[in-house]
Amino acid sequence: METQRIVKAWEELEIKDDFMFAKVMRDKRICKMLLERLLQTKIRDIVYLDEQKTIDIEKDAKSVRLDVVYI
Repeated sequence: METQRIVKAWEELEIKDDFMFAKVMRDKRICKMLLERLLQTKIRDIVYLDEQKTIDIEKDAKSVRLDVVYI
């Protein structure tokens, strides 16, 4: 099966688009503001560990991708 690449204009991007999500999460100030609004709580600091950590359970099972981890 051939994967079709979808290209969107900058104005059409949403936070759910991987590219936009990554851009927002990489900017510590914007990331903090977004998470504080979503979680309705004050965040002291953001520490970047890894980007999109993937957890593969078994070769035939669906994997899990973590974009944000709260510790």
